[in-house]
Amino acid sequence: MEVFTQDEVNLHTHCKYCRHAVGEVQDYVDEAEKDGIKVLGMSDHCPVPDDRWHSARMFYSELDAYQKDCEAAAERAPRSMHFFRGFETDYHKDYVSYYRDELLGERGFDYLLLAVHNYYAPDGSDITIPECLINDRGALHAYTKTLIEGMQSGLFLYAVHPDLFAASYLEWDDEARACSRDILACASSVHMPIEINGQGIRAKKVVSSSGERYRYPLQEFWNLASEYDVPVVTAADCHKPEDMITSRKACKEIAEKANLTFARYAIDENGNIIIQ
Repeated sequence: MEVFTQDEVNLHTHCKYCRHAVGEVQDYVDEAEKDGIKVLGMSDHCPVPDDRWHSARMFYSELDAYQKDCEAAAERAPRSMHFFRGFETDYHKDYVSYYRDELLGERGFDYLLLAVHNYYAPDGSDITIPECLINDRGALHAYTKTLIEGMQSGLFLYAVHPDLFAASYLEWDDEARACSRDILACASSVHMPIEINGQGIRAKKVVSSSGERYRYPLQEFWNLASEYDVPVVTAADCHKPEDMITSRKACKEIAEKANLTFARYAIDENGNIIIQ
């Protein structure tokens, strides 16, 4: 079994198909080789059969092209690099069988990352971030509920930016602490790794009553994470090839301030990526 450190792995990677990233799949392979990445995963935003949320992801009709590009990149990747094919996937009960049976099953994608950019509002309506921001307690609890359901589904390798709510729910108040504890308790109970995300570090900062800070990662969330037995990873969430390692140092600093130790990645005898 091969074991890799955080500095050698990036599994959260986008490309041209999602419409808010740039570059071909191969461009990210080339950049990863230059940056010393030994395990690269392509995980563009996952399409769904009815093209819901299509403004920030590929259309379902583009799935074949994305899959072919990933397969071609895997064949051309240097022998020193392991290349995995996946998606950043929004949990939604309507698509559980599609994720499991078609993407992971029939099409043979290697992994899915759990995200919540879309969630059920308290009135049952389907809400998309950022068109509807998480800026009140009801939205915060709805986001938390959707993320927990995704973690409990057993479909995902790890949860990306679990503190995404902090981009618009600006205060670290009792509600934010309570929802964060619910997220962390669930992650611990199902042994779901959670990600300190590099994209939020590269984005424009926000201002709360405590001052200017990253949109996310939220330092207070990760300080709280140190109280739970939960694996922690980091990833670039790169939308340009040159973003592969630009936020790595800042992600590490957040973990260090919270006294967190990063998990390690391994590739088992069947070629599967696992997180230890």
